[in-house]
Amino acid sequence: MTFLSSFDHGDLMTVDAFRETCDCGGFIDYDGFGYAVFGDRVDTETFICPSKREEISDLATHVLWFNR
Repeated sequence: MTFLSSFDHGDLMTVDAFRETCDCGGFIDYDGFGYAVFGDRVDTETFICPSKREEISDLATHVLWFNR
């Protein structure tokens, strides 16, 4: 895990906001990828893609999203 403060780019959004954006077609897999955020830590070991949004851990608070 990496501290969130070490990232100087990316869009931080709640997990609910990320899922809602994906549900309405705002993000698709081609658009980019994200990381799950747990408080002030980012799980950089696992990529999040819109098609796998339901697999995001229930413990995650946010998604740090990177557009292509």
